[in-house]
Amino acid sequence: MENELITIFDEQRQRIGVGTRAEVHAKGYWHETFHCWFVSVEYGKLYLLFQRRSAQKKEYPNQLDITAAGHLLATETVADGVRELEEELGIKLRFQDLTEIGIIKGMNIIRDASSRIIIDDREFCHVFLYYLQSPIENLVLQEEEVAGIIKVEIQDFERLIDQECQHIIGYRYEFHVDGERCWQQEILKRDDFCPHSQSYYQQVIYAARSIFAQ
Repeated sequence: MENELITIFDEQRQRIGVGTRAEVHAKGYWHETFHCWFVSVEYGKLYLLFQRRSAQKKEYPNQLDITAAGHLLATETVADGVRELEEELGIKLRFQDLTEIGIIKGMNIIRDASSRIIIDDREFCHVFLYYLQSPIENLVLQEEEVAGIIKVEIQDFERLIDQECQHIIGYRYEFHVDGERCWQQEILKRDDFCPHSQSYYQQVIYAARSIFAQ
């Protein structure tokens, strides 16, 4: 995976070449990613669906993140990003099934205990929404990538990222080794979510609400 080839860009999104994933993150090259947020509606309430990242993930293990996302390889178009949905969630969709939010620039720097930069992640995120109308329980999760699905009422999540509250309630869909599956209530703090910028999250929330209002 670290040797996958990814197109690299300057900050104005002009293509400047190709590099491996490892090089891209080590040198802080701008690159493209695919983000797809699932929303659902239950009893008139709008929910965002988050994936809980696997405990084995190198970056942000166990934290809550975009429903499905991934890097776009040098050989791929943005439309090819739908493969992430089938790989991570077991749902096969067409690109035209998604609603485009747009390209959001994202930067995140990860440091080790001595404050040395180990990952300098600079992304042009192609962000989409999908209105999930089938049961969440039908999703088939890629165990090495996704540990579970958590749904959060969108107005609660907005209050959390706007620092109007310290914690909110989410609902965790668990997959047990004995095959049992169930929903569990969970108290969530801001630190439980991956550190996308407040602006990024606000754009996703605004778009989800706009679509739901239609």
